[in-house]
Amino acid sequence: MRGTPLEEVARVIEARMVGARAGRTVRGVCIDSRRAGPDELFFALRGRVDGAEYAGDALARGAVAVVAGRPVEGPTLVVGDPLDALQRLARWSIETWEPEPPVVVGITGSVGKTTTKDALAAILRTAGRHVTATGGNYNNEIGLPLTVLSANESSEVMVLEMGATHEGDIAHLCRIAPPQVGVLTAIAPVHLDTFGSIEGIARGKGELARSLPDDGVMVAPVGVPPAAIAEGRNLRRRITFGRGRQEGVDLWASEVREGPEGLGFRMHLGRRSVPVQSPVFGTHLVEPLLAASGGALALGLSLEECAAGLSRVKRTGLRGEVYRLRGDIVLYDDTYNASPAAMQAVLRYARAQAGEQGRRCVAVLGGMYELGLWAREYHREIGRLADELGFDLLVCVGDEARWYAEGFSGEAILCGDVEEAHRVLEDRLEDGDYVVVKGSRGVGLDALTRRLRESLAVV
Repeated sequence: MRGTPLEEVARVIEARMVGARAGRTVRGVCIDSRRAGPDELFFALRGRVDGAEYAGDALARGAVAVVAGRPVEGPTLVVGDPLDALQRLARWSIETWEPEPPVVVGITGSVGKTTTKDALAAILRTAGRHVTATGGNYNNEIGLPLTVLSANESSEVMVLEMGATHEGDIAHLCRIAPPQVGVLTAIAPVHLDTFGSIEGIARGKGELARSLPDDGVMVAPVGVPPAAIAEGRNLRRRITFGRGRQEGVDLWASEVREGPEGLGFRMHLGRRSVPVQSPVFGTHLVEPLLAASGGALALGLSLEECAAGLSRVKRTGLRGEVYRLRGDIVLYDDTYNASPAAMQAVLRYARAQAGEQGRRCVAVLGGMYELGLWAREYHREIGRLADELGFDLLVCVGDEARWYAEGFSGEAILCGDVEEAHRVLEDRLEDGDYVVVKGSRGVGLDALTRRLRESLAVV
């Protein structure tokens, strides 16, 4: 955030200054009092706790003032809703950027958003662009404005991941940071408890395409539901991507392979093609890498620049990390989150890798959350897929995970929590096993993979 007088911030967010003096300069924002620093505004958001209760801590750490719904002891900008104020400030910062605002790329989709974001940021940075990109899981109504306000004056492109659990969420995020380029990664069953159906998901994700200006560019998989891409809107350009040459696809991949150095394929655009070698593991990541390349092409980069950037992708942790453990055990850690589509892709990939390497294959699966009335059947389907693929052992962690066993005819062990799963795995794993671990973040399987890496570390 560029330096802005406190009184100007108060004007933008329509705040009443109480005990705060004009002339102070604001250079950043925070929502965690423990991370407050000099020249920052502490936004006292209301949630499970009232952030105003921590105002004193933020001020003691050097915060310029507190933005709160009520006066606190110390300089305060009093507003009706601190979250709305944070979002207003983010929108204003883009609108008043000088000499010209950065191009905003919005990325949404049921799966693959973070990989796509990481890859697009890598492509742009390799090409010499100054980029601000979403960090961690800051892809909601709080995280997105924080990302925008973290940008420095040199930023040329903002790559913003946009998550949603309800219709209207994406449209709201696009009002905070209006995109010029939209990237849709996939439409798949996630958050069915709130979206209600695949059609509802398509409409919700389609809010990104509907928010683009007429001269905007939309990047999307070939063959997604029309509602997901606002079909019929006369945008300046549309770029479709997919695996293999097929009708209606602009950007596609062939010769997909994986080796010790990561994922390789040939990327095609029209009659031109380039070889790609990326240090990520998982053939199911071809589509996110294509989506990222589509975003880069929309910004005017070449196919060659896309390939160069993909060779430097650094992925967010817990997403396809491969570890070698004692006894030549391979651990594939994909514990960041889970949905039916992502689970299917990871299981197919893991089983193929185990087969190629001649290893026994073990799946450690936590439940998939937010699937509503369809939860049990989706878990059964994953269990049936594991059965069809020939997994040797299924370890199910948590309450929902018991439904995987209903579709699996082989040996399945039910574990109530991560501690029990760790004990089971230490007892049942064999030298040379290939172990894939995946589940929704709330299950806590990242703690399990961490324990395994410690207890089975190569000496």
